[in-house]
Amino acid sequence: MLNFKIKLYPRITKIKILNVGIIHPYFDVTGGAEMTSLSLIDVLIKNNIKTTLYCVTSPDIEQTNLFSIHQIKQKKFPMFWRYQRMTEVKNIFNSVSNENILFVMSGGMTLEKSNAKLVYVYCHSSFSGELEFANREFHGIKGIYYKIIQNRVKKSIKLLKNKDIKLISNSNFTKTEIKKNFDKDSHVIYPPVNINKFYNISNKQKENKVITISRFSVEKNLESVIRIFNKTDFFCELIGNVKHKNQFKILENLQIMKGNKVKIYSNILSQDIIELLATAKIYLHTSKETFGISVVESIAAGCIPIVPDNSAHKETVPFEELRYKDDEDAVKKINDAMCGKFDDLRPKLFKHIQKFSNEIFQKNIIDLIGKDSHTPKFHY
Repeated sequence: MLNFKIKLYPRITKIKILNVGIIHPYFDVTGGAEMTSLSLIDVLIKNNIKTTLYCVTSPDIEQTNLFSIHQIKQKKFPMFWRYQRMTEVKNIFNSVSNENILFVMSGGMTLEKSNAKLVYVYCHSSFSGELEFANREFHGIKGIYYKIIQNRVKKSIKLLKNKDIKLISNSNFTKTEIKKNFDKDSHVIYPPVNINKFYNISNKQKENKVITISRFSVEKNLESVIRIFNKTDFFCELIGNVKHKNQFKILENLQIMKGNKVKIYSNILSQDIIELLATAKIYLHTSKETFGISVVESIAAGCIPIVPDNSAHKETVPFEELRYKDDEDAVKKINDAMCGKFDDLRPKLFKHIQKFSNEIFQKNIIDLIGKDSHTPKFHY
C-alpha cells in the first residue's frame, strides 16, 4: 500500500492506543513533510493502530479497516488564499473526534484547539517566519487583511507554547531555534529518508559532474548555486520542480544566469533524477536547512556533499572540510573533491546517514508514543 519496507519491533505492540489522528492539510506536493507523514501512517498501520488522516487534499493511499481519510471540502478564494487555508485548517481541527493522540505533521505552523488527549507537533521548521510575520506592521487595506491573518498566527503561537502540546523537532538545529524563539523544549526525531532506494547506484562510476536538487523557491538561494557552478570548470546540473507562477519566474532568471556548462532540468521523473544523481561525483547545496533530505539522499547515492557551514548541515554532514564559508570556499572544495581529496570520507558519510533511515524514524516515533501514552493524563 505504501512504498516503505519496515522492520517491526515486537515490544511496541503492547501500546494500548485506541485512535490516532494525523493532520496534514495539503498533499498536493510530495516533499519532506509529506514523506514523513506517510512513514508515520505506515508504522501505525503495521502496529495495528487505528489511524485517521485529516486533510483537504489527500494522498493516493488505499483506505483499510485500520486507516481512513477524513477530507473536508475546499472552498476557493484565489485573492484571499491565506485566509482560505487558515479557515480550512480550523475546520480540520474542529472535525477531529475521538482521537487519543493527534499528530500535526504539516510543514508550517498548523495549530488549532482540538479535543485530542495528547497532541504532538512535528516541527519541520523553527517557525521563525511565522514569528516574524506575526510582529510585522502592515498598512492600508492590505494591513486590515493581514491583521486578521496575524491574529490567527498569534493564536497558534500561544497554543504552541501550551505545556500540554508536545513538540518533535526534525533536528537539533530546529530544537535549538525553537527553544530560542518560544522558550519550549522539543524531542528530536530525524525525518525518514528512503536510503535503500539508492543502494544499487551508490557504487556506480562517477563523472566529474556537480549536481543540485532543489525546489525552485526564493529561500533555496539558487542564484548562489548558479554563481558557484559558473566558477567551476566542470559540467553542472540543477534539478527542480516548477508549478507556480513565482517558481517559473525564478527558473527564467536562473536560465539567464547560467553558463555554457550548466544544464537546468525542471519537472522530470523521479527515476530520471536518480539516474542523474547516480553519475554525479559532487552534490552542492547552498541554502540553510532545518534538516536537508536531498543532502542525505545524495550521500546515499555515493556523492560527496559540499554544503554551507551552518544550520542542520552540521548534523547531516559532520565533516568540517565538506562545509564551506562562502562562494569562493565552495569552489575550492568542489575542486578538491574532484581531485579525490575527500574520497576517503564516502564510507564514513554512508555509515553516518544510517541514523536518518525510515526504519530508525519509525522506531523512534513508536517508542515516543509508548513512553508518553502511559502518563496519568492519558485515558484508554
